[in-house]
Amino acid sequence: MKQILMLVGAVFSSLLLSAQNYGVINSAGTQAPYEYNSAGTAILSVPSADVLSSAQTIPFTFEYYGQSVFSYKASDNGYITFNTASTTSEPTNTSIPSAGGPNNAIYAFWDDLEVASGSGSVDEVRTFTYGTAPNRVHVIQWFSVTPPSGSGFLYAAIRLYECGDFDIVHNYGNATGLSATVGCENSSGTLATQIGGSPSMDYPSLGAAADDDEVYTFMWGGIDYDLSVESLDLSGMVTVGLHNVTGTIVNYGATPITQFDLNYTSNGGANNTMTVMANIPAFGGEYNFSHSTPLDLSIGGQAVELCVWADNLNGGNTDQRMCNDQICSDLYSNLGISGTRTVLLEEFTGAWCGWCPDGAVIMDGIYAANPNDVVLVSIHDGDDMEFAEGIRSEFGVSAYPNGMVDRKVFAGEPDEPHSRSAWSSNVLNQIGSYTPADVSILHSYDPATREIIIEVTGNYVDYASGDMRLGAMIIEDGVTGTGSGYDQVNYLNTTAGHPFEGVGDPIIGYVHNHVLRAVPGGAMGVAGTIPSLVSPSDSYTETFTYTLPASYNEENIKLIGFLDYAGPGIGEREMINVAQMDLAYQGNLGLTEFNQLNSIRVYPNPASEVVNIEFMLNETENAKIAIYDMYGKMIGTVSNQVFNSGLQRVSYNTENLANGVYIVEITISGEKQTMRFMVK
Repeated sequence: MKQILMLVGAVFSSLLLSAQNYGVINSAGTQAPYEYNSAGTAILSVPSADVLSSAQTIPFTFEYYGQSVFSYKASDNGYITFNTASTTSEPTNTSIPSAGGPNNAIYAFWDDLEVASGSGSVDEVRTFTYGTAPNRVHVIQWFSVTPPSGSGFLYAAIRLYECGDFDIVHNYGNATGLSATVGCENSSGTLATQIGGSPSMDYPSLGAAADDDEVYTFMWGGIDYDLSVESLDLSGMVTVGLHNVTGTIVNYGATPITQFDLNYTSNGGANNTMTVMANIPAFGGEYNFSHSTPLDLSIGGQAVELCVWADNLNGGNTDQRMCNDQICSDLYSNLGISGTRTVLLEEFTGAWCGWCPDGAVIMDGIYAANPNDVVLVSIHDGDDMEFAEGIRSEFGVSAYPNGMVDRKVFAGEPDEPHSRSAWSSNVLNQIGSYTPADVSILHSYDPATREIIIEVTGNYVDYASGDMRLGAMIIEDGVTGTGSGYDQVNYLNTTAGHPFEGVGDPIIGYVHNHVLRAVPGGAMGVAGTIPSLVSPSDSYTETFTYTLPASYNEENIKLIGFLDYAGPGIGEREMINVAQMDLAYQGNLGLTEFNQLNSIRVYPNPASEVVNIEFMLNETENAKIAIYDMYGKMIGTVSNQVFNSGLQRVSYNTENLANGVYIVEITISGEKQTMRFMVK
């Protein structure tokens, strides 16, 4: 729900009382499923200067100034006109209303703009539609268009709502020195709603995040009564018990609301009604409601459709726009019993990405602090470790380094991928959080054929519902190579105090860890194994087979099993739980491990005075442990002796080591395993 900030503008303010123009409110932030960088159909492409698109059909009937319109033309100069006979794109903006202007138009940011080529994102005007009837939204998006100065960029959008009304969104940009008109105008140029600052509005300073989008919502004053239930606080999984039915109502009509009936039903049953006395201003006034009768969910595993609406406005008036009256939410009751969550941190990186070494530092720090609670995966782009894993495309990844924590959308983020600055806090928020299931892995490995068989099992401890799937990943530590496909570009080389200060740019022979090598069941897992409703003690297993390429080091391979929600939209694709196992670990599928060394843990990381090296031996063996720098030079031998089976720990003094990245190498019976750590 948008946060209503203020009424905006000057020209329209005296017209609101006539109730035949558009009122407008200013708010901050947009929400999924809308995203300014959503894929769409380009209707104006490079180069476009002072041109109109061909006529575009609106996928529903849209009411504009009380008249039905069906199509429009878009201008590169930041507006659309419903006058499809128009052939001129007007670059010189004016104050509105004006009989000489484009007319019958919505002005997202009317100025002399161009769809031009440049070094950044490709300029275009695109369209796309989201939602389902009768609440579809048709978007006209000015994507990275260029101001008259030829420098900088801006993003702006018009969103037409099937249920009525529209809004203008200023998304993101760094263009300055503009002088634009923002608003709307009728067909004769005699009536308009103009945003304050027009016709000399400069583009605001906005970042790429959705929470700072500048939104102007326009509401038709010809409707006196339009009370919309905008949001419900109850959704998805809820614990058994009594629950207050709460949410937010918005008055989009021209008449203030002082009284209404608030209603809800559960699975279409008896109507629960209460009369509410309130004072909700016209044109965007909000009211936070709480129904007097709680919803009773006394049984676990209960599917409920909760529907809430308002009627009898101001003592008997009918809502004049019925399509937005009611909101429904699908609930499913559980017992509140949680499994033990392991958090998945997926990093998007590349050898070409100069800031990505900082992402690696953050990941290693998170793991060092939470070694038993976090699984790390590095998904590569544009280098020799890249492959078509499907995760980047599924989640629309376009920035590096970037990452996802349990594929969850966190507060203030438009979608699942987000900046490395929030990884640590988001991982901590997820550790110990509720999950209805645990995940376990069994596997076998045949060294002769290099075939891996992985069994991933989801063991439910509570009720759950949705499209739930099991999947697997295979990652490799200690990956090195030669050339630009492996040597890591390092913008931190001259950053004082950073662990990667002074180690080179690029870092020759850089050691890449957690490298994603395969996703045998696909990015979202395998559909059809788990039913849409599950109960405590239910268990489901999926088997995956993968042949390890000869170039991959079997000693450094780890297997990951995951259980996730595979919903169709943003925020519906969270991880339920994950588990990780070394390939060297002996599972229960019958084949013996190839290596006596089970796993390595190096901590603290970064180290300042001493680094501890823990490793697990399956039987008594001689182990040589050595420290190397990033250039392959041996710095020192930690130990070279016989160790008993079980958990072992040795320490190495790092006080005399220069800041930088180092490698621990453990050699047993001629086999080697490595782990990276930093000295700071």
